[in-house]
Amino acid sequence: MFLRRYQRTKQGKTHTYFALVESVRTAAGPRQRTVAHLGELNHDQERQWQRTVVFHNRQGDPQQLRLFPDDEHVPLPDDPDVVRVRLGHVGWANARRFGDVWLARWLWQYIGLDNIIGRHVPHGKESVPPADIVAIEVINRLCQPCSEFALAEHWYQDTALEDLLGVPDAAVTKDRLYRTLDQLLKAQDKIEGDLKERLGTLFQLDYDLLLYDLTSTYFEGLAEENDLAERGYSRDHRSDCQQVIVALVLSREGFPLAHRTWAGNTQDLQTVKTIVTDIEARFGKSNRVWVMDRGMISKDSLAFLGGSGRRYLLSTRRNVLAKFQSSLKTRRGWQHLPDNPEVEVKLLKRGKIHYLLARSKPRRAKERAIRRRQRRPFAKALKKLQDRVAKGRLKKRDKILEAIGRLKERYPKAHAFATICVGAKPVSLTYTWNVAKFKEALVRDGGYLLRSNQAGWSAQQFWETYTQLTVVERAFRVLKSELLLRPIWHQYSGRTQAHIFVCVLAYTLWKSLDHLAKRAGLLTLIHKPDLQRRNATAKPRPMSPQVILRELATIQIGDIHLNTTTEQTLVLRRVARPEGEPKRILEALGLKLPERVSPDRLL
Repeated sequence: MFLRRYQRTKQGKTHTYFALVESVRTAAGPRQRTVAHLGELNHDQERQWQRTVVFHNRQGDPQQLRLFPDDEHVPLPDDPDVVRVRLGHVGWANARRFGDVWLARWLWQYIGLDNIIGRHVPHGKESVPPADIVAIEVINRLCQPCSEFALAEHWYQDTALEDLLGVPDAAVTKDRLYRTLDQLLKAQDKIEGDLKERLGTLFQLDYDLLLYDLTSTYFEGLAEENDLAERGYSRDHRSDCQQVIVALVLSREGFPLAHRTWAGNTQDLQTVKTIVTDIEARFGKSNRVWVMDRGMISKDSLAFLGGSGRRYLLSTRRNVLAKFQSSLKTRRGWQHLPDNPEVEVKLLKRGKIHYLLARSKPRRAKERAIRRRQRRPFAKALKKLQDRVAKGRLKKRDKILEAIGRLKERYPKAHAFATICVGAKPVSLTYTWNVAKFKEALVRDGGYLLRSNQAGWSAQQFWETYTQLTVVERAFRVLKSELLLRPIWHQYSGRTQAHIFVCVLAYTLWKSLDHLAKRAGLLTLIHKPDLQRRNATAKPRPMSPQVILRELATIQIGDIHLNTTTEQTLVLRRVARPEGEPKRILEALGLKLPERVSPDRLL
């Protein structure tokens, strides 16, 4: 490493700056990389490096350099206020991750969570403000999620959060993290209420349309003392584990309004009345539309959502499509969507209820492919079973019925089109294919049926409003894959709920960053080798928060050690200079990293 001198002229004055540079080997050959800018060599108590520094070159000749030139007299090299530094003794130590945690903390303050958490999780007798501990947990969940134990033992000391928050590493313990989780959970409703107002102001959200859906997440371990841990339908395909149900209410833009945690055996239908009543009690009965998936439909839920002036849009269950078979067969009344030519829709009205029939070509192809993959092997297996019975290899009727049951379980999409009969005397097996039923299924392939009590929507508005539910699906993917909502290791219900709340707060930061990146037009660059592999057809896509955080994580903060001629060490805590992709990201977001976050010191 070595020091490099830079000069800039501002308003007729020449200013001299220094940067710490290292030589690195790259595929293109040796290159020099700026590790950190020295910036202003400034200190509140030590005037020795406040104005002037004299660097000694390799020949030992002193060279006086004024880092902060002004109109004052330039001191001579033997001035006691001049620090002489040996250029051959420069070091970089105590490096920590800076860029990603700095951006996460900036988002935390930008949204106002520092004030909101500080207001509702007040600072009592604790030596560390609970709001700072919550910030540490949420930032960890956003940048590099891990357990509370790993956070306290390893992660925190590897980041620059101690520099940014002023919370010493020794104060971040798993017991303090757990106690703060308990305090945070008690203030959940108040925090969500204030956050709703703040997000609405920042991003112009109106909450006139609310998206509601459920997911499940499973436990590692038995969770015997957890009241919420139950077995139920697992969206994660982990029926071997106990689980909890997580409900999420989002705005149309994808910002969270509220969430709830239920026992793992809770049915979707049981949550509708509870969540809608809760939202109305907390935020009032405004003129809003509830959008939900087909799992929320029943006579009771429809009666509830249709009363008290509520409006809804729901996807009906697949079996209801059979009642609209004639409308699906006819070619009249269908129209293609301008932005989605592979989907055609038709508006219908029966009584006071408005329906939208939709047919998707990609969905139709997918459903037929699934049925085809099951129908052909099912026909072969059925013929083989018939031959076994005919040859007397399978004589008992009960055994034949068991074999048929196994086939139906193995081929659920195909057995409905075959009528199977098992004769008693003599034992025989015959089957026939229901061709008419198969043709009716072909007509329904790729079909959706949506219902709503909201009048005045065009077919396009109807469809686009329903497709907003993909926002919730994406939110669940982010929570599970990037923020590691699953699996849950906490063995107590309160800690489980607090863990989910921290994940939702981290998702709020994630969504805010996603919104800011799209508003800034930040795109992912496509490198030439990638472009060649894709036959030059790929287009730049919006850069995801995950990529942004991963790129900024390469920016470090560290100590620059400068050895003086008086055998002292000048320690300058500096942030490495962003280059390449991190620099482009920060410029697009309109953000500027600080050169330093703590004062310099002399050892």
